[in-house]
Amino acid sequence: MMLATFGLSKHFPIRGAFRATTRLRAVDDANLRIGSEEIVGLVGESGSGKSTLGRCLLRLIEPSAGEVLFDIPDETLKEYEEARSNADAARAADIAERFSLLRRSSSEMRTLRRHMNIVFQDPYSSLNPRWKLTDVIAEPMISTRFCTRAEADDRARDLLREVGLPEFFENRYPHELSGGQRQRVAIARAISTHPRLLVLDEPTSALDVSVQAQILNLLRTLRDKYSISMLLITHNIAVVAYLAEQVYVMYAGVIMERGTKAKVLREPQHPYTKALMSAVPIVGERKVRTILRGDPPNLVDPPQACRFHPRCPVAFEICGWTAGEIAEDLEFLLRGKYYATFGDQVQVVVESDERLRVEGISGPSNVQTLIDNEKAEVRSLSGIRTVIVQGGGVVLDLYPPVDPILYPTPDGRGVKCLLYRPPAAGSV
Repeated sequence: MMLATFGLSKHFPIRGAFRATTRLRAVDDANLRIGSEEIVGLVGESGSGKSTLGRCLLRLIEPSAGEVLFDIPDETLKEYEEARSNADAARAADIAERFSLLRRSSSEMRTLRRHMNIVFQDPYSSLNPRWKLTDVIAEPMISTRFCTRAEADDRARDLLREVGLPEFFENRYPHELSGGQRQRVAIARAISTHPRLLVLDEPTSALDVSVQAQILNLLRTLRDKYSISMLLITHNIAVVAYLAEQVYVMYAGVIMERGTKAKVLREPQHPYTKALMSAVPIVGERKVRTILRGDPPNLVDPPQACRFHPRCPVAFEICGWTAGEIAEDLEFLLRGKYYATFGDQVQVVVESDERLRVEGISGPSNVQTLIDNEKAEVRSLSGIRTVIVQGGGVVLDLYPPVDPILYPTPDGRGVKCLLYRPPAAGSV
């Protein structure tokens, strides 16, 4: 296994106006696997944490928690997984000491850098505008002591030809190139030290469509020639469909689904993946698009339990509904559609995380009728467990939330959705 992560998280501290520090949870509990010579796609909308995760893998950003194991034999990885599941901390620590990137010193990481590299989204910003192209390509070979300066210059000229640029470009500067040419230079720089792992952060998003296919074909050729493992980060489903073999779907800092390209893209299981794929046009096929309500969550205060539940069209009782979320939707219905029934004296009061009180009404029957009529459309109402009269008002108790994990499915994928949670032992 070229790379495996366990519970990888990145939380950015944010200092408030009164020196109170909160945290933006950009990546949470990410478990990723990249096999030898494998291209893995990581897809999701803007702001989902894809690029942050990619940088954490290479320690360009230091993770807040978790583990990153690099170039670990499959048998040893299996031993590590068993040690973690059996709470054998000593055995897990011994394996991590040998293969963890997070336990390497700065000097050790400098040596390891030759085995891993990254291609950034914007090829112009990632290239030093004051350096000639040979200097740009030679720099990682020199900084990691991969070869001497003279050897690096010779290899830089060879790499220019290999990525499809003429040798006379060696004395040009980045501003003299087109976007596609600059990205070819960035790729040449990334493969200059014969890396075993390459992180591609939106490598085609800044390019014209006509150039994108050329870059993707180049990446595939280089993978086959140099036996490179790749993580392809993109929001473009077509790019993943063309190049990747395994696919991970990310939303709000959390991996929602993983599996082979054929299974995830053709038969998505997670409600978010289904919505994502419904937006991809297919020639000759009429599709019904799933329109998600609301916006992606604020990662300073993300939704509890399943992060997708406030927007999920099939969310149910235990997905993570809070009293605040239900109160907002219930108040909207009481003040609008059901104003004639309840009037203007009704109030919704949040008493705790799992309890609401509706004041200004005499009995629960009308509230129960509202819930039964609307919960198919207003999914938060499904989180109400009981409706009872208490102390001059109607008390609504909520279902306790359940945190989902990546549940394994019969077809070999993982889906982070409670719809796929195995039934409890002894249940019918």
